[in-house]
Amino acid sequence: MKRKYAIIVNPVAGRGRTSKRLPLLKEITDQTGHTFDYYYTTEPLHASRIADKIHRGYDAVIAYGGDGTANEVMNGLAGTTTPFGIIPDGTGNDFAKSVSVTRNLRKAVDIIVNYNYRLMDLGTIGNRIFLNGVGIGFDGFVNYRNKKMKLLKGTISYLYAVLSSLTLWKAIPIQIEIDGKILGKGHSFLLAIGNGWSVGGGLKLTPQASIHDSVFDICHISDIPIWKILANFVRLKNGTIDVIKEVTMRKGKKIRVTSDVPLPIHFDGELYDNYSREIDISIVPQSAFVIGGWAV
Repeated sequence: MKRKYAIIVNPVAGRGRTSKRLPLLKEITDQTGHTFDYYYTTEPLHASRIADKIHRGYDAVIAYGGDGTANEVMNGLAGTTTPFGIIPDGTGNDFAKSVSVTRNLRKAVDIIVNYNYRLMDLGTIGNRIFLNGVGIGFDGFVNYRNKKMKLLKGTISYLYAVLSSLTLWKAIPIQIEIDGKILGKGHSFLLAIGNGWSVGGGLKLTPQASIHDSVFDICHISDIPIWKILANFVRLKNGTIDVIKEVTMRKGKKIRVTSDVPLPIHFDGELYDNYSREIDISIVPQSAFVIGGWAV
């Protein structure tokens, strides 16, 4: 069966890498026997407007870029039954890891044309939708610094942002409420809400998170000394961060965070609302169709 796909391209994703690899992607999609139409973003949130306008004419709408591009495309598709796909070529590509899609262009296109889609959960933060996760505190501060990186890319860029932020960031007072239960006010180093399992290009703050289980995995790290972070940094790679005393793992569907100080927040690697002092985050179970590389 011949299908029709729309690919929404962010030309500046991956610090321009998508533009360089675009001719190869077109060559690969031309060989599939399916129809691929390309659309190009020119400004922030443009991908959302494109997806919203054109999705009815396609069997699936595909984001070509990074987590930010994927987020924008899904914000345009939310509430529809049009399947979403991703060809990852950004800096972190964290959401793609949760749907088992590689950066190899040919393999990613093979997954798209196999058209194996499943329902997934989405999250809301304020009036925006997210696919992969939210970070508050240190994680938000790191993403702010990572956006400033010009020379480094991918996990190396994120790791440098993490290490360079350690001497600058201090735990802040926040109150956390999960599913109506207040956990108390105290100083927190970071709070990570995971729909997917990967952050920062493959680091595991919420290693057990699944986009299909209708609940967030929540990682809370209380005030922790820098030496202890450095000594246990490998645990972010192997998924054993929960053995550290200052780390608490929970699950929940509704999270409210308030603070007397401005909160650095990211969602899907994008910076949120200039340091809000309160934020509400909710899961929307089984609310979108996504094409992935999982076994049939």
